Amino acid sequence: MTSPANMGNGSQRQRGFSLIELAVVLVILGIIGVLLARWLGVAADENNRAVQRSLLQRADDALMGFAAIQSRLPCPDGNNDGLEDRDAGTGSCTTAAGVGTLPYRSLGLPDSRAAHIRYGVLRRTGSLELPEWDAITTPASLNADLAVLRRRAEQLQIIGNSATSAPMHNVEHWDNCSRLAAGTCAEHPQVDLNSLDFCEGLRNAALMPTDAKFLHTLREQDPRTPAANVAYALVVPSRSPAVAEHGGQSTAFHSPRQPSSTDYQDKVLAVGIDQLWTRLRCGDNLGPANYAHANVAMAARLTTPAMHNYAEQLEIMHDLGVASNLSATASLILATNSLTDATGTILDTISETFATYGIWNWRVAIATTGLGTAVGSIVSAGMAKGSASTYENVSGSLRTEFKGYYPGQAQAVENQIVGDARRAVMLGSFPDRDARRIAETFTYPN
Repeated sequence: MTSPANMGNGSQRQRGFSLIELAVVLVILGIIGVLLARWLGVAADENNRAVQRSLLQRADDALMGFAAIQSRLPCPDGNNDGLEDRDAGTGSCTTAAGVGTLPYRSLGLPDSRAAHIRYGVLRRTGSLELPEWDAITTPASLNADLAVLRRRAEQLQIIGNSATSAPMHNVEHWDNCSRLAAGTCAEHPQVDLNSLDFCEGLRNAALMPTDAKFLHTLREQDPRTPAANVAYALVVPSRSPAVAEHGGQSTAFHSPRQPSSTDYQDKVLAVGIDQLWTRLRCGDNLGPANYAHANVAMAARLTTPAMHNYAEQLEIMHDLGVASNLSATASLILATNSLTDATGTILDTISETFATYGIWNWRVAIATTGLGTAVGSIVSAGMAKGSASTYENVSGSLRTEFKGYYPGQAQAVENQIVGDARRAVMLGSFPDRDARRIAETFTYPN
């Protein structure tokens, strides 16, 4: 058994920590503290990046929805009220440079943190030398102001065609409003100006070379050099004041791939012209509506006068058949007269022969030959008469059948094809219910 004295000595040896044990504990706590602080810092940075990514993604989605509905991009917010600064009368932005803060309220984005997002939209116009079919270039004025909806999409169309005049064509905007009920376009402007015009603006922007005066991104390796003009760009600044490129009226945005550093933590999202073209399915809609449908509609409109012209040709052919038949009748009459003359000649010759006691009998043979020739002429004239009558009857039948069916059918096909082409222009890429209703009830011609 352990004596009480020994028990007391054991309790004294187990009181408290030694200095070595305390030092080890402090070192472990220090390491844990450093790791915890670093982890908290990394977590805070990651949380900040997640917030930036989330804000940018939601803003990007809102911009795409706005573009699909309005067929344009919003103007920047210049006074930090969350609304786009746009002149209601002219439809143009009040910020000429096309940069400012994101108009999150106009986009329907219910997050006030989006007010800190810097936003830029391409607002560009210019001219470009475009090659013609004969290799001669001509200057063309191009509008690529993506924040303003303008009449840009033009279709190839027949502007004059009839059976009595030469067809005329032009490339211009189809004036569907004049064929709709009064006030339709004023109440529903999307049937006249829509995504096709916006896509044509993107096409214009893609044709023009990079220009640092308009919205652009910078090269990742060389931030002082413009990389390309973009349709729109967003950036969430990580500190205030922002870096020089992301402040004031600067049209430059750093590359979205620009690496982070101690001096740069901004998060950039930029959507290129070709990227927005793909998102809005411009290639699927602009090409058919502006070119394929228009070409087919033009061909259909050319077919109708062609059918009328062919009907006129059949009319001429029938008139020629009538004339040929009349000519054959006249030839038959002449051949009959020749037969009568030949018969008279024979009788006269015979009488002379009897009167001269046969001295002139050789003339009877000659007169008989003339009678044979006259008979042959009657046979030939009769055959020509039959052929001419057949030609007259057949051409008349074909003329009547053709004129009674083909010109009318060509007109019906023209009306349907041209009507469908015009409906495609009304619908655009993202038609709403009103646009669909108006297009479905549209008839051509009316």
